Amino acid sequence: MRSRRLPASLEPNAWARDVAAARAAGRALIDLTETNPTRVGLSEWTPEILSALASARAGRYEPDPRGDLAAREAVARYQGERGHPVSPESVVLTSGTSESYAHLLRLLAEPGDVVLVPAPSYPLFEPIADLEAVRLEPYRIAWDGTWHLDLGSLDAALAAAGGRARALIVVEPNHPTGSVLDDAERDALEERLAAHDMALVSDEVFADFPWPPRKDPLRGWLGERRVPTFVLGGVSKCCGLPQLKLGWIAVAGPTRARQQMLEGLEWIGDLFLSVATPTQLALPHLLASRAPYQSRVRERLETNLVALAAWRHGRPDMDWLAGAAGWSVVLRLPATRGAAWEHALLERDVVVHPGHFYGIESSDALVLSLIPEAADFRAGVARIGSALDEC
Repeated sequence: MRSRRLPASLEPNAWARDVAAARAAGRALIDLTETNPTRVGLSEWTPEILSALASARAGRYEPDPRGDLAAREAVARYQGERGHPVSPESVVLTSGTSESYAHLLRLLAEPGDVVLVPAPSYPLFEPIADLEAVRLEPYRIAWDGTWHLDLGSLDAALAAAGGRARALIVVEPNHPTGSVLDDAERDALEERLAAHDMALVSDEVFADFPWPPRKDPLRGWLGERRVPTFVLGGVSKCCGLPQLKLGWIAVAGPTRARQQMLEGLEWIGDLFLSVATPTQLALPHLLASRAPYQSRVRERLETNLVALAAWRHGRPDMDWLAGAAGWSVVLRLPATRGAAWEHALLERDVVVHPGHFYGIESSDALVLSLIPEAADFRAGVARIGSALDEC
C-alpha cells in the first residue's frame, strides 16, 4: 500500500548502524561530521531571541502565502548587505531549504521531468526528487588540483535528459567540496540554461562563510539573469538557528518569467502556509543580530583550517581537496586498506563521512566538518594521522 516514491527499505545503512551501536555502548566519539551549530558552541539562544519570538502580533493569524512583509523586507536587506539587492516582492518564505527545493520541483517540473544536480553534493536531492516524481541527472564538479565544472559532464547530463530538463541546481559554495564556480564557468552554465529554456536554482546557505583571508560574502546569483533564477537561504546557517525552520527563495530573471514564477510560488505557498508566525515576526531581529554568531563561525573555521594545514604538512600520503568556502572539507587517503577508512576510524572513536555519501567517485575520500570545537577537531585529525601511520 505504501507509495513507491518512498525507499523500499527505511533501515539505516551499515555505517550508520555501527555509529549508533558505538554511541549506545557509551563510547566517547569524536564526531567530525557535526554541522549543527547548536551542538558545537556556536549558536546562542539569547533573551533577545525569546523576546522577538514573543511578539504580541503572534497571537493573531494573518497568513500571507509569500510570508510576512516585514520578514521579506528583512531578507531583502540581508541580500542587499551581501551586495545582491532584491525586492521584498520577489521573496517567498518557506519552512527551510528542503521545503524550498520541494516547492521549486513542484513549480518547475512535471512528473518524469529532469533536474540537473551537482556531484559531489547534498545527499538529500534524490529523496526529495523521488517524492515529487522528478528524475535527477548529475553533472560533475571535478578535481584536477582544483575543483572545476566539468562541462563535458554537463553536456552529457543535458543529452541524457532527452529534452525534459527543466532546471539545474548549483550549491554555492558547494557542500562538501567548498568549491565556487568562476566567471567563465558561470557564463557557460547560464548560456546552456538559456539555450535549453531551463531555470537555475542556487543554494547559497553557506555563502556568508568564505575561508580566510577572504572576509566578504561570496558572489551570488541574484541580479540581472538570462533565465528564471531562484536563490535559496535560511536562518539555519546564516543565523545558527536551525530549530526555527525558516528559509527563503529570492527570485530573479526576466521580468515576465519572474512574475509568473512568483505567482506560482504564491499559489503553492498558500496550500501549505508552513512558516510559523512567531518565527516570521522574529526574522528582522534574527537577521539584524547575526554578526556576532557569524564572527564565531569564521573564527572556528579559521582555527580548524589552520590546524588542518599544520597537520597535513609533511603528509604526502594524504590529499586535501581544498575549496574556498563553507563548513566542510574533503580528504583523500591512501587506497591501501582492505576495509573502508570510515570503519577503521570508527574503531578509533572518530566519526567521519565516507565521500560516496556525497557522490564523490574516489573510494578513499572522507568528508569532515570544519565547525566542531577546536580541541575535538585537532584530536580527531590526530587519530586519522595515527591510522595512516599504521596502515
